[in-house]
Amino acid sequence: MMFFGGHGYGMGLVWVGIFLALLILAALIVLVVRSFTSGSHGGPGGHPGSARAILEDRLVRGDITPDQYREVVRALDETTPPPTRE
Repeated sequence: MMFFGGHGYGMGLVWVGIFLALLILAALIVLVVRSFTSGSHGGPGGHPGSARAILEDRLVRGDITPDQYREVVRALDETTPPPTRE
């Protein structure tokens, strides 16, 4: 098809379409992979040390004081049962 004074879109739009299709396919693959691996990264049901890691992050950011950090670590140690060895 010829548009704009005899100049067609040519293969330019075909490559744009292919690029967009590949981009959408890659996004779908990323979403599927993340949905199957979301339980293994922190959060509820994640690593047993995730509470301590969150606490350390908050200390580094300055959200809590070192005294508050020590208090919560003591509480975590008191309420968290030691890991069982099988």
